[in-house]
Amino acid sequence: MIRAYLGLLFSLFALSVLHSQAMIDWFALNDVQFEKVENAELALSYDQATFGEWSKSLDGQEVVISGYMIPMDALGTSYALSRNPNASCFFCGGAGPETVIRLWMQPEAAKRYATDEYLSWQGRLKLNESNQYKFIYELWEAKPVN
Repeated sequence: MIRAYLGLLFSLFALSVLHSQAMIDWFALNDVQFEKVENAELALSYDQATFGEWSKSLDGQEVVISGYMIPMDALGTSYALSRNPNASCFFCGGAGPETVIRLWMQPEAAKRYATDEYLSWQGRLKLNESNQYKFIYELWEAKPVN
């Protein structure tokens, strides 16, 4: 029953994605599994993402998502959008990598944002399952939505 319901939701969601920008929530980004991969050259292991069909349907699509602003550098020139506030976000060990999105902002959107400021962002969602040095989700050409 639950699978049928989720299948119906996915179908309706996929149709809305194909016809316009999609308003998504963090639940949509939970469709990912992680596998520990060993990198002998660097003598470390990392979690490699494998995306499900739901997440794959969002790859390259124009989406809108809301979350908390997390600065990535001391100057406030680079940001991540998080499902959780800074005190419990991925970087503090309180959540998984599927709970943050790297924002690649349009030039006019580049400014200082307050930590934990809750905003909605629009942009093109990109999935990453091969580069261990990047976020698994990135929002390109991102701009805040009023």
